[in-house]
Amino acid sequence: MLASLLAGYTNGEIVGSLALACLFALLGYRMSHRHRIVRGVTPWRVPSVVWAAICFVLQPFGIIVELVAQVTTKTGAPASVAPAPPLLAIGPLPSVDAPSRTDAPPVAPVGPPPPATDDPGGTPLFGWYPDATGRHEQRYWDGRGWSEHVRDAGALGTDPL
Repeated sequence: MLASLLAGYTNGEIVGSLALACLFALLGYRMSHRHRIVRGVTPWRVPSVVWAAICFVLQPFGIIVELVAQVTTKTGAPASVAPAPPLLAIGPLPSVDAPSRTDAPPVAPVGPPPPATDDPGGTPLFGWYPDATGRHEQRYWDGRGWSEHVRDAGALGTDPL
Protein backbone atom coordinates (compact mmCIF):
# COMPACT_ATOMS: atom_id res chain seq x y z
CA MET A 1 0.00 0.00 0.00
CA LEU A 2 2.82 2.41 0.88
CA ALA A 3 4.50 1.67 -2.44
CA SER A 4 1.34 2.62 -4.33
CA LEU A 5 1.13 5.91 -2.38
CA LEU A 6 4.72 6.79 -3.20
CA ALA A 7 4.58 5.74 -6.85
CA GLY A 8 5.44 8.59 -9.18
CA TYR A 9 7.58 10.48 -6.64
CA THR A 10 11.36 10.59 -6.77
CA ASN A 11 13.45 9.68 -3.75
CA GLY A 12 14.47 13.34 -3.40
CA GLU A 13 10.84 14.46 -3.26
CA ILE A 14 10.00 11.86 -0.61
CA VAL A 15 13.01 12.78 1.55
CA GLY A 16 12.25 16.49 1.14
CA SER A 17 8.63 16.00 2.19
CA LEU A 18 9.65 13.98 5.24
CA ALA A 19 12.27 16.58 6.20
CA LEU A 20 9.67 19.36 5.89
CA ALA A 21 7.16 17.35 7.96
CA CYS A 22 9.81 16.81 10.67
CA LEU A 23 10.56 20.55 10.68
CA PHE A 24 6.87 21.35 11.18
CA ALA A 25 6.66 18.73 13.94
CA LEU A 26 9.64 20.27 15.74
CA LEU A 27 8.17 23.75 15.36
CA GLY A 28 4.79 22.57 16.72
CA TYR A 29 6.45 20.89 19.70
CA ARG A 30 8.59 23.93 20.54
CA MET A 31 5.64 26.33 20.23
CA SER A 32 3.54 24.20 22.58
CA HIS A 33 6.37 23.70 25.06
CA ARG A 34 7.17 27.42 25.11
CA HIS A 35 3.48 28.23 25.63
CA ARG A 36 3.46 25.89 28.64
CA ILE A 37 6.55 27.56 30.13
CA VAL A 38 5.25 31.09 29.67
CA ARG A 39 1.56 30.59 30.42
CA GLY A 40 1.44 27.47 32.59
CA VAL A 41 -0.56 25.28 30.19
CA THR A 42 -0.17 23.93 26.67
CA PRO A 43 -2.58 25.11 23.96
CA TRP A 44 -5.97 23.48 24.61
CA ARG A 45 -4.11 21.54 27.35
CA VAL A 46 -2.97 19.03 24.71
CA PRO A 47 0.51 17.53 25.39
CA SER A 48 3.38 18.93 23.33
CA VAL A 49 4.08 15.53 21.77
CA VAL A 50 0.53 15.43 20.38
CA TRP A 51 1.02 18.92 18.91
CA ALA A 52 4.19 17.63 17.24
CA ALA A 53 2.22 14.74 15.69
CA ILE A 54 -0.57 17.08 14.52
CA CYS A 55 1.95 19.43 12.91
CA PHE A 56 3.81 16.47 11.32
CA VAL A 57 0.64 15.24 9.64
CA LEU A 58 -1.05 18.53 8.79
CA GLN A 59 2.16 20.57 8.35
CA PRO A 60 1.31 24.29 7.84
CA PHE A 61 -2.35 23.69 8.69
CA GLY A 62 -1.27 22.10 11.99
CA ILE A 63 0.70 25.24 12.86
CA ILE A 64 -2.37 27.36 12.08
CA VAL A 65 -4.54 25.16 14.32
CA GLU A 66 -1.96 25.43 17.10
CA LEU A 67 -1.85 29.23 16.79
CA VAL A 68 -5.65 29.32 17.10
CA ALA A 69 -5.37 27.05 20.15
CA GLN A 70 -2.80 29.37 21.75
CA VAL A 71 -5.08 32.37 21.32
CA THR A 72 -8.17 30.59 22.66
CA THR A 73 -6.60 28.76 25.61
CA LYS A 74 -7.28 30.32 28.98
CA THR A 75 -4.03 30.74 30.81
CA GLY A 76 -3.22 30.45 34.45
CA ALA A 77 -2.10 27.65 36.62
CA PRO A 78 -4.25 25.92 39.23
CA ALA A 79 -3.67 27.05 42.80
CA SER A 80 -1.47 24.02 43.49
CA VAL A 81 1.08 24.95 40.78
CA ALA A 82 3.76 27.61 41.12
CA PRO A 83 3.08 30.79 39.12
CA ALA A 84 4.48 31.03 35.60
CA PRO A 85 7.30 33.50 34.90
CA PRO A 86 6.26 36.92 33.60
CA LEU A 87 6.34 37.54 29.85
CA LEU A 88 9.02 40.23 30.14
CA ALA A 89 11.24 38.49 32.66
CA ILE A 90 14.81 39.69 32.95
CA GLY A 91 17.18 36.77 33.16
CA PRO A 92 17.04 33.18 31.98
CA LEU A 93 13.79 31.30 31.73
CA PRO A 94 13.49 27.75 33.03
CA SER A 95 15.21 25.16 30.87
CA VAL A 96 13.16 24.13 27.84
CA ASP A 97 15.38 21.10 27.19
CA ALA A 98 13.96 19.09 30.09
CA PRO A 99 11.27 16.64 28.98
CA SER A 100 7.77 17.55 30.07
CA ARG A 101 5.75 15.04 32.06
CA THR A 102 2.04 15.52 31.76
CA ASP A 103 1.26 12.49 33.91
CA ALA A 104 3.13 13.78 36.97
CA PRO A 105 0.99 15.04 39.86
CA PRO A 106 1.09 18.80 40.47
CA VAL A 107 3.66 19.97 42.98
CA ALA A 108 2.40 21.90 45.98
CA PRO A 109 4.09 25.29 46.42
CA VAL A 110 6.73 25.47 49.12
CA GLY A 111 6.73 28.34 51.60
CA PRO A 112 4.43 31.30 52.01
CA PRO A 113 2.09 32.48 49.25
CA PRO A 114 3.35 34.87 46.54
CA PRO A 115 3.02 38.63 46.99
CA ALA A 116 -0.20 40.34 45.95
CA THR A 117 -0.42 42.04 42.54
CA ASP A 118 -2.59 44.76 41.04
CA ASP A 119 -3.52 42.38 38.20
CA PRO A 120 -5.84 39.61 39.47
CA GLY A 121 -4.54 36.30 38.21
CA GLY A 122 -1.27 37.93 37.12
CA THR A 123 2.17 36.82 38.15
CA PRO A 124 3.98 39.09 40.62
CA LEU A 125 7.15 40.63 39.24
CA PHE A 126 10.52 40.01 40.83
CA GLY A 127 11.62 42.34 43.60
CA TRP A 128 11.68 42.98 47.35
CA TYR A 129 8.39 42.43 49.19
CA PRO A 130 7.43 42.29 52.88
CA ASP A 131 8.54 38.94 54.25
CA ALA A 132 5.46 36.71 54.40
CA THR A 133 7.11 34.58 57.10
CA GLY A 134 7.43 37.61 59.40
CA ARG A 135 11.04 36.75 60.30
CA HIS A 136 12.54 39.69 58.34
CA GLU A 137 11.50 43.07 56.97
CA GLN A 138 11.73 42.01 53.32
CA ARG A 139 12.32 38.88 51.26
CA TYR A 140 13.20 38.69 47.55
CA TRP A 141 10.61 37.24 45.14
CA ASP A 142 12.42 36.02 41.99
CA GLY A 143 9.29 35.91 39.81
CA ARG A 144 8.67 32.20 40.47
CA GLY A 145 9.08 31.84 44.21
CA TRP A 146 10.51 33.26 47.40
CA SER A 147 14.31 33.20 47.56
CA GLU A 148 16.57 32.82 50.57
CA HIS A 149 17.70 36.47 50.27
CA VAL A 150 16.36 38.78 52.99
CA ARG A 151 16.82 42.40 54.01
CA ASP A 152 16.58 44.02 57.47
CA ALA A 153 17.21 47.76 57.91
CA GLY A 154 18.99 47.79 54.54
CA ALA A 155 21.37 44.96 55.51
CA LEU A 156 21.29 41.95 53.18
CA GLY A 157 21.34 38.40 54.47
CA THR A 158 20.10 34.90 53.75
CA ASP A 159 17.49 32.81 55.48
CA PRO A 160 16.33 29.62 53.72
CA LEU A 161 12.63 28.88 53.83
